[in-house]
Parts: sequence; structure tokens; C-alpha cells
Amino acid sequence: MSDPLYRVADLTKDFGEGELRTRVLKGMSFELVKGEFVALLGPSGSGKSTLLSILGTLLAPTSGTLEMLGTSLVHMEERRLSEFRNRHIGFVFQFHHLLPDFSALENVAFPAAAGAGREGRETRERARALLERVGLADRLHFRTPKLSGGQKQRVAIARALMMRPALVLADEPTGNLDRQTADQVLALLRDMNRADRTTFLITAASPSSTGGRRAKRSSFERSTIRGCWSA
Repeated sequence: MSDPLYRVADLTKDFGEGELRTRVLKGMSFELVKGEFVALLGPSGSGKSTLLSILGTLLAPTSGTLEMLGTSLVHMEERRLSEFRNRHIGFVFQFHHLLPDFSALENVAFPAAAGAGREGRETRERARALLERVGLADRLHFRTPKLSGGQKQRVAIARALMMRPALVLADEPTGNLDRQTADQVLALLRDMNRADRTTFLITAASPSSTGGRRAKRSSFERSTIRGCWSA
């Protein structure tokens, strides 16, 4: 069996203080293995987005341990944490979060350009190759407002893969798309998973949103993962 890419142990997350404190995540423990495609299912408000924000180091847990690629992420200095996140973790959000004044090419290149302080030739070539791979070779220089919803998500997927991350976190990536476009986006995610052996963790409200019978599925109820990541 492969060594875990990501280990989570006794993870909790509270919001508020005193009598207003609410525990959203309740002592969660699990592992993600390299090359997995995991679909985490649960209703709105169950804590799925909170969990992904913590796994992506965008939000600190209240307690527990997080370890990715053998590195402890809890209490890491913020600059180092930002560098680790930029290098090893990609994000695909429901609302894509593309920069509106940037072209598709510039949006995809941004993670690498921001890390290096400039947008070099190699960066632009990789961004171009990723956009061609997601079927947007004819939209390289289109700015965000000129793209359809499905095209924006394809740009977001390409951007998430720009740094060749070990893990991609996708928070309901098809939540705002029609069924046909959603199926196309999910098929694209699965293709990337198979071709690159990149680990994907996606969230969805129902099994019909996970795009494929072969995705590992776990339910997310009362802020606890059920099913131990079984298929």
C-alpha cells in the first residue's frame, strides 16, 4: 500500500467563543493516498468547505495534526506555509475566483509568476499547454468576463495544476454549472487524475455530482467522515 500523501488526526474546528462557540469539525482522522480521487458527500452546512480550507492551509484548525508529504503543517511559520501551499496544493472553487482583468493565460500563469516574481517564458509555455489540454486553445487571450461558466472552470482547473501540485482540492466545482457542462468538467478532473496521478479531493452535495462510479466516496454528516473512505 502507498504511503499516505496527507494524514489528519483528531482534527477539530470551533467558531465563536464562550456560549456562542460552535464545533464544526469533531475529532476527524483520515488519510489520503497519492493518486486517489475522493468525493466527499454532504449537505450544505455540514463543514465540507471548512475542512477543505483547513486541508489547504487557508484556515487554522482549533486542534489536531495535519501532515502532508511528511511535513507537519500545524504551527508552521506563515511565509513557509504560503510557499508550501503554492507549491504542493491546487484549488478549484465553486465560484472559480479568476482575476477579472486577466486573460485566461495570465490567470493560469499567475501562481508560478507570483512565486517567482515574474512571468517567464517557461511559465507562459506551461500555462498555454495546460489551457490546450483543457480544450481552451482558442481562448488563451480572452479575459474572464468573455468566458462561459464552463470555460471559467476549465481555466480554474488549469490554474490549479500550474505548479504540478500533489493534491488538488475542489469545493463543489460543478455547483453552478448545468448538468452537461458539469459532467464535462468532472470528466476532465478524472482524466487529470489518471494521467498525472495527482490526488483529488472534491466535495459535493449528492452522489450525482461526483461524476463517475469509480470515485471513492465518503459521506460527511454532523461534521464527521463516515465510511472510512471506502468505495
